[in-house]
Amino acid sequence: MQNIFLVAHLAAVLLAALALWSMRHELSEKAAARFEWALPPALAVVVAAVLLIVSPGKRFELWVIAIAAGFAIGLAAGTLPRAIKDFSLELVRIKRTWDGTIAAGLLLLLALVRFVTTELMGRPSGGYGVLGAAAAFLAAYLTGRVITLLFYNAPRTIHLDMVRGQSNR
Repeated sequence: MQNIFLVAHLAAVLLAALALWSMRHELSEKAAARFEWALPPALAVVVAAVLLIVSPGKRFELWVIAIAAGFAIGLAAGTLPRAIKDFSLELVRIKRTWDGTIAAGLLLLLALVRFVTTELMGRPSGGYGVLGAAAAFLAAYLTGRVITLLFYNAPRTIHLDMVRGQSNR
């Protein structure tokens, strides 16, 4: 049973690192397709699910509140970046934003904390489910942010011809 938890914690850390790495198009202001925008929230949801499943504290009411609050705040945050879209190639580019990268970095930090405390230090969890709820909050935030950005903010913007992976510089 311990090996399953070890593999789950390692998978959560690796997927969270991949989610953080896949946010690079936001920092470099490069045009990205819908798949590139959807990948970090999808990975974050998987990381949060893993952390919730292996969490010893099953507090579903806290998790539901964290998911609802994160999704609502993410929906609001998705309206803030100024998007530019290439309607023919379905590419979207935004000015440099840090909130998504910070959320993905915090998710990686949470996965690392769970791995280090549980697997390396052998310290049992307090059983409150707060770490899993925080991960669910961040995953819901990233998901709501991308949904609003792609389906509300980007379609209402100007058209600009872009090349995938290139910035405006």
